[in-house]
Amino acid sequence: MKMEDRVIFTLKHILAKKKRRITLESRLREDLFVDSLDMVMIIADLEDEFEITITDDDFANVVTVNDIVEKLRDRGLTDY
Repeated sequence: MKMEDRVIFTLKHILAKKKRRITLESRLREDLFVDSLDMVMIIADLEDEFEITITDDDFANVVTVNDIVEKLRDRGLTDY
């Protein structure tokens, strides 16, 4: 499964109650209404999904879903 699909799947799982369409271009706060609790849950699920540790600083400047994908790729993660 492609990394983009895995990230979007994770976001859909966390944000299911918000019923928003999630794309790579979706802005976390403005489009998906992600709050600080959501972000903690997203980070925890991404850590489980990709078997890594993510600090708050790692995602401090993340604005879009694609930013998350790029941050993960910057850490050397690849599709599989």
